[in-house]
Amino acid sequence: MDTTKENIYNLPNLLSLYRLLSVPFLFYVAYAGYENLFFYWFVINMFTDALDGFIARHFNMQTKFGAKLDSLADFAMYLAGMYGLMHLKWDVLQHYQYSFYLLIFYYLFIDIFALLKFNEISSLHLISSKLNGVIQGLFFVLLFTWGFHPVLYWVMFALASFSFFENMYFLIKLKKMRSNLKGLFWTRL
Repeated sequence: MDTTKENIYNLPNLLSLYRLLSVPFLFYVAYAGYENLFFYWFVINMFTDALDGFIARHFNMQTKFGAKLDSLADFAMYLAGMYGLMHLKWDVLQHYQYSFYLLIFYYLFIDIFALLKFNEISSLHLISSKLNGVIQGLFFVLLFTWGFHPVLYWVMFALASFSFFENMYFLIKLKKMRSNLKGLFWTRL
């Protein structure tokens, strides 16, 4: 049994906590219709998400607590982002509403399944999930700056679908929650 204590007081965890605490304000600015403020604040939060992972890996600050906090912050940010898109950009997205709802379902179902099976949200951190996050971030930035791009939307949808099925494969096969798995090609169960 590992009796070493994690140092949870570190910069990556502080960045994740910041993201988590900023979510109610993101919901408010989206609800109030402050599109520019919502966009810039969300982009800053996407940057802090990438930064906390980079710092944690490169400066050996990865912790189990941090992986769970990061996943919780990601979940909350995803909800805020989807709400913002639906509230601020629905005029464009309504033409893709069924696939858009499926994207929301994918993300929610993964964490609901993990909660029911493991009593915690998923923190697998698969490469497909990270790549999906980058493509979703690119889609988000382009949507708010240059408008809707159907090809990027469908690339994002396809990658999200693959990521969903890969996540579900691991969640079904795992006996206990694990963090920082790479994916099907790297991880043996």
